[in-house]
Amino acid sequence: MQPSILTSACRRAAALFLAGVMVPTGWAQDASQAPNAPSAQVQKPAPSAAQPFEIKTYSTPRSHFPNPIGPYTARTVAPPSLANTGRFEQLMRDGKLYISMNDAVALALENNLDIAIARYNLNIADTDIWRANAGQATRGVNTGLVQGTPGGTGAGVGTTSTGGGAGGTTAGTGGAGAGTSGLVTSTSGVGAAIPSFDPSLTGTLQLDQTRVLTGQSSQISDQFFDTHTATGDFGYQQGFHWGTNLSVGFNNQRNTSASTFQTRSPQLTSNFRASISQPLLSGFGLLPNTRFIRIAKNNREISDVAFRLQVITTVNQIQNIYWDLVNG
Repeated sequence: MQPSILTSACRRAAALFLAGVMVPTGWAQDASQAPNAPSAQVQKPAPSAAQPFEIKTYSTPRSHFPNPIGPYTARTVAPPSLANTGRFEQLMRDGKLYISMNDAVALALENNLDIAIARYNLNIADTDIWRANAGQATRGVNTGLVQGTPGGTGAGVGTTSTGGGAGGTTAGTGGAGAGTSGLVTSTSGVGAAIPSFDPSLTGTLQLDQTRVLTGQSSQISDQFFDTHTATGDFGYQQGFHWGTNLSVGFNNQRNTSASTFQTRSPQLTSNFRASISQPLLSGFGLLPNTRFIRIAKNNREISDVAFRLQVITTVNQIQNIYWDLVNG
């Protein structure tokens, strides 16, 4: 019976020693095993809700119903929430922060500006698809990786490098698009001009009145010569994926005059014109005219992968900083 008693006592002593080593300055790998913890009546804090972030799809326009001009109205993006989540207060007990690895990772994912910035790249990629579907060139998306968050001592299990850019991190470079002076550009290559796939409606309504002083007045001629002109012009133009351009115009004009020499009043003039143009060599077919759409969709997939990589990199940095603190 004596060996078993000694063995159990040694196990208890080793557990107490490891518990003391794993709690530097009030931090613990597991709050339930941390020393100097409050009484047993206090339960382990439940994880708090993360920052609310509504994911919207900007690659498709709004519907024409119930607002006919809905697709052409401005879209706004909600600003990021810069307030800390309530998880900090839940992990504070007796003036000390008891935090496990999972809590540290959760806090980083909820309160990290690098991840908040990377989320907006997804929305930018969506708007690039919308822009390409309208027949415009893509602007590209910045998919650079932001890393080197300060805070690690570099003297533990993992090492971290200090950085300097927005949010205290190094600047992200590379990817499908490169940011320069706040702008993001994309290399789309040369090729035939792409027509506008969105329909373009134009209209002109105009009323003109002209009075000319003739300089003489008689029984057959007035001193003033009045002319009234009403103009109503309408046009429609649209391009298609095959390179076809359709243009339709309907012009109308009505002239009236008070002159006694005007034999026909009013005079009506109308003309209708429809034209279709189709390139036969350069700019013919789906491939050259939809190249920007394929580029925009590929950039959207790259942005999604880059966001996942940013999350993985941030989690890796937090784990290194955590174990640097534990071993410090």
